Amino acid sequence: MIPIYYRKLLEIYETLKVPLVDSSVPEGYEVVEEYWLVPNFTLIQIRRNVDTLEKVYWIIEPQVTRNELELLSILFDDLRRKVVLKEILLSEEEKIRVVLSALKEILDDYGLKLKSDLTLKILYYLMRDFFGYGAIDPFLIDPNLEDVSCDGYNIPTYVFHRKHGSMKTNVSFTQEELDNLVLLLGQKAGKHISYANPLVDATLPDGSRIQITYGTDVSTRGSSFTIRKFRVEPFTPIDLIAYGTFNAGLLAYYWLLIENKMNVMVIGETAAGKTTTLNALLMFIPPEAKVISIEDTREIQLFHENWIAEVTRTGVEGQEIDMYDLLRAALRQRPDYIVVGEVRGREAMTLFQAMSTGHAGYATFHAGDVNQLIYRLENPPLNVPRVMIQFLDSIIVQFMWTFRGVRKRRVKEIVEVVGLEPESKELLISRVFKWDPASDSYIQLADSKKLEKIAVMQGIEVIDVFEELKRRKEFLEMLYQKGIRDYKEVTKHIHMYYRNPEKAFEVLKE
Repeated sequence: MIPIYYRKLLEIYETLKVPLVDSSVPEGYEVVEEYWLVPNFTLIQIRRNVDTLEKVYWIIEPQVTRNELELLSILFDDLRRKVVLKEILLSEEEKIRVVLSALKEILDDYGLKLKSDLTLKILYYLMRDFFGYGAIDPFLIDPNLEDVSCDGYNIPTYVFHRKHGSMKTNVSFTQEELDNLVLLLGQKAGKHISYANPLVDATLPDGSRIQITYGTDVSTRGSSFTIRKFRVEPFTPIDLIAYGTFNAGLLAYYWLLIENKMNVMVIGETAAGKTTTLNALLMFIPPEAKVISIEDTREIQLFHENWIAEVTRTGVEGQEIDMYDLLRAALRQRPDYIVVGEVRGREAMTLFQAMSTGHAGYATFHAGDVNQLIYRLENPPLNVPRVMIQFLDSIIVQFMWTFRGVRKRRVKEIVEVVGLEPESKELLISRVFKWDPASDSYIQLADSKKLEKIAVMQGIEVIDVFEELKRRKEFLEMLYQKGIRDYKEVTKHIHMYYRNPEKAFEVLKE
């Protein structure tokens, strides 16, 4: 979605309509993909070097001359002095009106009458820098990007693109520019950063997570930042099908497990897509269930009314609230489902205690395989007893797969924790599904003990559970075929299925 400060700019453009960007490609490069972020103002080209095949993320904005750049700097400074006291309690739309009105006054004071193209250029860069994030604003508004990182002075900024993977960009910063930018990012996140406090972890207003270093004391190549972007529209189960991370059968399996309050953990290494998968699976929670999510930084996003979203609080000396504190408090609120964004501390014991007493628990964990998971849970600092780990019903092992230069997220295997061996006290696990790289598909290795458990819990035959599994698989395939991927729409259809499966099918067949 185009930010509101650019939408006003587009309205003005419609009255002037002059070309502003040069999309020509230099010799030795070809365009793999291009798309507008802000029509007529901000164009993205994914360029590929025809010799090395290296891809580059290229931002194309209106070109300005040195004189125009000097004028922009003067106008920007004048605007900041003129509107700083007026903008505090205003809405975004009111702020834009104030800025445009102030700009007109400043231009009148200088007696300047600008040409159409220069007017549009000035408006674009003033809006970008005044309301956005300056030179990195295109990164923040591009929905195709997951991560943005700048490693130091005069070094290309890198991005991780959902389709093209990691790429360097045509954006880099001098020492003065980068130092000023990280100060701006700290300010936007409401955090103080300085030579005395050069490391900051924070959350930007849009929910994106940011890690900042300032100066050269702790980062020898200079100030740096890494932004993990918050996805406004979260992935749905149907998105997982579209990207090949899951198939409809696996999702139907988890739909049944989640409905019946089985405990699930998504594990994997960094950037495996653990939280994305967990968020999508949580859309299978029954509509009337009470959900409490606990995170360091808000990432889980549900279209669910009976949901309490809690985050930790840091930086208040003596009054910090960590995940352990939030989890203990959550258990007193009688939740049906407890979601922990990432387990890594003393909250692990409390989560498994909750699982062992009938609460449905869901979490992500940093581990490459099931053996690593069990080892880290059992040993310091987590120290979760094996007798409690057996209450974890299902483990999803996810990873990043690179195929012909394209990175894809896949589920390496799905494992069920069956119980404890009576004599040896060893955990009994069953590898139910695994991913086959040759066919890029999923293979069933064993019968699901959890589906058998659901049959016992509901007092029905196992064959009836498999019939329901088949129906839900068909339902998810219909959603995929209809192209229904918006998270609110997907959730509405799932909730309709809970209340009236026949009607839910009829609606999709219309």
